[in-house]
Parts: sequence; structure tokens; C-alpha cells
Amino acid sequence: MSSKRKQQAPSRKGDPSSHQAPGVVETPSVVGKQQGANLNQQEAISPLVTLVQSVKIAILVGTLSFALVASQLALHPLYGSTTSSLYLKHVLIVSCLVSTVVPAVPAHYVFQALSVLLAFAPLSAKHLGGWFGRWDSAMWGPILTQIPLAASFAGLSCMLLQEWLVKIVPPSSQLGLNRIPLALVLLGAHLIEPLLWSNIPFGGVVTSCNMFLSLSIVASLCAISTTPSKNSKAKNVTSSLSVPIVVASLSLAIAAYSKLHSPCTPPHLPATYTSVNYPPTNASIISQIGSRLGLMAPTDETPRNVTVKLLARSDSVTGTIVVGEYAEMGFRYLRADHSILGGRWILNSNQGPRLGESIYGAFTLQEAIRLIERDEKEGENALVIGLGIGIAAEALMAHGNKVHVVEIDPSVYAYACVFFNLAEPHAVHLVDARGWVHEKFSLFNAPSAQVNIDLELNKFSLVVHDCFSGGGVPSHIFTLEFWEELKGIMTTDGALAVNFAGHLGSEAARAIWFTLQEAFAPKNGGRGCRVFHDSIGDNGQAGEIKKDEFLNMVFFCQKNNGEETPSQVNFRKPRESDYLRSRLRKTILSTVLDREVPEDAITGLSGDSPMGGKEWILTDGHNRLGDWQHDTAVEHWGVMRHVMPYNVWEVY
Repeated sequence: MSSKRKQQAPSRKGDPSSHQAPGVVETPSVVGKQQGANLNQQEAISPLVTLVQSVKIAILVGTLSFALVASQLALHPLYGSTTSSLYLKHVLIVSCLVSTVVPAVPAHYVFQALSVLLAFAPLSAKHLGGWFGRWDSAMWGPILTQIPLAASFAGLSCMLLQEWLVKIVPPSSQLGLNRIPLALVLLGAHLIEPLLWSNIPFGGVVTSCNMFLSLSIVASLCAISTTPSKNSKAKNVTSSLSVPIVVASLSLAIAAYSKLHSPCTPPHLPATYTSVNYPPTNASIISQIGSRLGLMAPTDETPRNVTVKLLARSDSVTGTIVVGEYAEMGFRYLRADHSILGGRWILNSNQGPRLGESIYGAFTLQEAIRLIERDEKEGENALVIGLGIGIAAEALMAHGNKVHVVEIDPSVYAYACVFFNLAEPHAVHLVDARGWVHEKFSLFNAPSAQVNIDLELNKFSLVVHDCFSGGGVPSHIFTLEFWEELKGIMTTDGALAVNFAGHLGSEAARAIWFTLQEAFAPKNGGRGCRVFHDSIGDNGQAGEIKKDEFLNMVFFCQKNNGEETPSQVNFRKPRESDYLRSRLRKTILSTVLDREVPEDAITGLSGDSPMGGKEWILTDGHNRLGDWQHDTAVEHWGVMRHVMPYNVWEVY
């Protein structure tokens, strides 16, 4: 009988039930208990395995966030900071979803692919970014350029996360496992990425090129370390270390090539570039297809030559800072990423080329701050926040003011002096304006300073605030708290000029208007504010403004000198000496009062605001100015592409 039982139920190696005593029959309840015990053993995961895999996942999510920062940073010279990141979340979602339908790939192959893509990344960003930028689309340009960059990094990372999560998630809980990698990637982009942006000291050696190339080396090492050896007991393993070493060597060779070429290493300067500018419909085969599909507007323009002379370049605090000359238009410019900080026309004379007027009237309009009626004194202190090429600072110095410059980017100040003939100001502070103003405010308002006459004499009579760049302004220096502290370091009748470019009636313009009006309201020791534009019509006079127009505006505000019933901000008539022998200054300053922008045009409100505008006041705790400027940044990208063609923007 025992032999008959053995034929009916053959024993299985490793199965506890096979070692039962002869003559014992298994009941269904016993079998169920044994199967449940086996299932629990399969789902039991070692705590050490869980810890190791969790650490790997955390490191990968953090490293991916670092790579995403580099991917955006690499596109800033071609698309600007806002436009480069505006659609990044959508790119990440699509790439991670695509990775869920791709067959599983061993980790060492994934790392090999990452090492090659990262080594190519600096060249991919510049050449693909420039090529897609010729489509004149601020949306599709960054999205398509990110395919071999952020999209590939995220997709491959999601594949790794999927593989590692399988090892620590019980089989019974793996139903929705493919959603977890996407959640982790988005969580890293939401939490880790902002910390990296605010804490990484960009500029110097911390550039997108060096970030990419260092990550490529790390990926190569990971590929080697995760490759199974020939003696591995794992099934179906035939690879050896020779393949990842070859791939790592290839990645290093590509990385070295990238490092030695633009944009990682600029050419010997000065350097001249000559190219042909093609209209959008002729720029490339893809552009022609886009035109036929209605994705781009057709044009009747003909190809033309474009010559750019690159004079200086550096990766600095606020981005890639470039000084160049656009030969066909005849001006020298200073740019930070995809934004022109200023420029001057190049004049030919018997003594050779020399710099002439500013190419923008906005900087000259800021000088109207000197025309505000107040008790003027000789040698007054003036504060310039945001230098640009130094047009306003230079004019204030020419009129005898002691100019203090607060500029966050050292390269901007250095280039303004070397390439735009800015004389040395009275004082230069290469720091963020928010911290500097707070420090000065604390000094001027300390209890020991109440009777200090010297400190009162060091306050500023004139303040020019121009920090517009890349289609927006830094929101942290446009809050009510900042304006209050700035007022605290101004004299009793001190005047302020604030530059802003955007749409009339936009949320951003409305918020800046109501915030400044609150800070300089009579109840808060001010005379209010007035706004003027720099547009010049065909007749050389002030141009007409249109509803919803993208406009450069200067807000002029003033303290009230302690008057109980102060009047509004008033301007005196300009004198010949105010023009400094400049035709542009005469054109702008002689027509200041014709340039005023009505309040309803700024706010876009036909009547009074429901809460008197208080709902639009920007504070440190409630500040949506950055979000409200997204559309402005996109439109500003298009404006910059009309100021200079794509050939000029691609030279950096």
C-alpha cells in the first residue's frame, strides 16, 4: 500500500509534505495551511533588502532631480528660465508612462544608455535646442529638445525604479506598481528640485556641462558595478564586464569631446560667426512641414547674412552672460540667457568705432526720476538696483550723484565696465538686493541710529529699481515688505523708479500697481505712484498705447516729506542739461507727461476693485507674481526673437 501511495503522490524535493509519515493521509485543511505558509514565506522580504533598495531609490530620485536641473539650465540661453521649465512636468509624465509599456531591461543596460546620453547632453541641448528654436515656438522648442535630455533621463529612471520596487513590494501588492515610479519622479521634481535651485551655487565650475559630464561618469560606474559576471549563478546571464567598460570608454570620449567644444568651452575670444538666416518656412525640412500643417505662419522674407562677434562669455550667477555685436544692425549688446540686459549703437567716426545711444528707451525713461519735484541737493546719494549695462547709473553719475550699485551678478558689472564704458560708481555691492536692503534698513532703524545725523545723510534720495530679465521680475523684491524696508533707507522726499515690462491689465501689472500704491499711500508716508511708457511713435513723439499691449513701463513713486495732505508725484520741465547732449534723452524726457499710462489701463479694471485692490497686494506670505508672469515670459521670448534673429541667440 505504501508503494501505491508513492505512485499517487510522488515526493518533491524541498516540499515538507513529502516527508510525512507512511500511512498518513493529508486532509484538505492541512494542505491549505501548508500552502498559506509557503505563500507567506514568498512574500516575506528581508528588512536588509528593503533598506538597501529604498536607499537606492532615494539616491536615484535625488540624482534624477539633479539631472533635471541641468537639463533646464542647458536650455536657458536658448529659451529662458521660465519657458524651459514651463512644460517639463508634462514631459516627465509622458516619458514615465511610456516606460511602463517598454519591455524590462537589465539595470546595467539602462545605466549604459544613461552614461552615453548624459555625455552627449551639452551638445544635444545646444544644437537641438537651436534647431527647434527656429520653429518660433516657445512651447514645442523646449519640449522636443528635452526628448534626449529630461524625457530620456526620466523614462530610464522609471524603468530602474520599477525593477527595484519589485524586490521590496510583495507580489500581492504589485497591482498598481507601475504608477509608483511616476509618483516618485514627480515628487522629486516638486520637492527636491526647488531645493537644488535655491542652494546650488551656479556659475564658475557649477555649470550644466559639468553637471551632465559628472553624472555621465557616475552612470558609467553604475553600469560596471551592476553588470553580472560570467560566473554569476543568475539564469540567462551571458554578459561580461567587457561591454560596460567599452561603453564607459565611449562615454568618456564623448564627454571629453563635449567638454572641449561649445557651449562647455567657448572659442578663443573675440570670435566672429557668419551664417545665413532663413525665414521660418525655409529654416529646415521640418519647418517646411510645420508650415504646411499650419503650425507656423508663412513668410515672404528672403534669406540674409548674419554676422555676430562674440566678445565675452561666462557662466555666472544669473545664467550665461554674453557680450556680442550684431554687425548688420550695428549695436553691441549684453545678454543674460535669452534676455537682452541692454545695448548701445556702434557709431563709426574718424577715430574708429565708438559706442553711442542706448538701443532701448526704457533706461532713459528711468532718468525722469531726476525730474520729480523735490528738494534737490548737490551730490545726493542714488541707489541703482539691477545694473544692466549701466545707462541709468552713468547718467546719475554725470549729474553729480553718488551712485551705489546693487547687482547680484559679478559678470554683469564687470562687462558693463569693460565693454560699455561704465565709470566706477561710488560703491558697488555684488549681492542680492533683498538681503542688502534689509541689512541697511536694520542699520538705519536701529535704536542707536535714531539721532545719528551721519546715517541720515547716507540715505538715498533717488532709487532706480530695474531687475526685469527673461520675461519677468524676481518676485521676492516686489513685495510690500521689501518696499517698506526700501522706504526706510530713502530720504524724506526720496523718489523711486521701478521698471516692469508686461501686458497692460495683466495680473502681474495689476499686482505691482496695487502693491506700490499701498506702500506709497499718503497714510503710509507717500505721494502715491504714476506710470509712464517708453514707446516712440512714427513722428518721434510718445506712441499711442493699446489695450492689452505688451509694454515697457516705469512706475514712479515718492515719499511725502511728512506733509499731512501731500500732493501727487509731480515733474518739473526738463532743462537742456538734463539731456546730456543725447537726442534719445531729449526725445524721451521732453515728452514724459505725454507718456503717462492711466490707472484703468494698468489694472484692467473699469471700476473700483471689490476690496480696494487689497486682494492684489503682494506680500512675503502671499506672492503669486512668479506664476502670473508665465505668459509674459513666453511672449517675451518671441519679442526677443524679433529683436535679434535666431543666428544671434545661438552664439553663446
